[in-house]
Amino acid sequence: MDSSIERVAWDRPAAAAYVSAAGDAAALLGTAEDHAHTVAGIDLSGLGTLGNGFAAAWAAAWTTHGAHLRTASALTGAYGRAIAGWGNTLGGVDTESAAGIAGAVPGIDEIQA
Repeated sequence: MDSSIERVAWDRPAAAAYVSAAGDAAALLGTAEDHAHTVAGIDLSGLGTLGNGFAAAWAAAWTTHGAHLRTASALTGAYGRAIAGWGNTLGGVDTESAAGIAGAVPGIDEIQA
């Protein structure tokens, strides 16, 4: 039997920094998505008949790029929210555990929450 104790070591400042960075990155990716859609809509009608295929490919490529940016933004934001949720859950467990053991040992060395 393995006698090691498994623990979760949660680095709150690092988690907070990641959550902040993830929020900033998600917002920037969302802005980039907006710009990609703007680029996709650039009027290329001046390219004439020979440029119609290029214009269609241009619009499709930038629209696809915008969709990828939207997905990246959503995933980055969701991962940041998951990290925040984990931190909140672990903080709640710590608080409940401390409250549960507070006063468990009477006397001068009584455990305090």
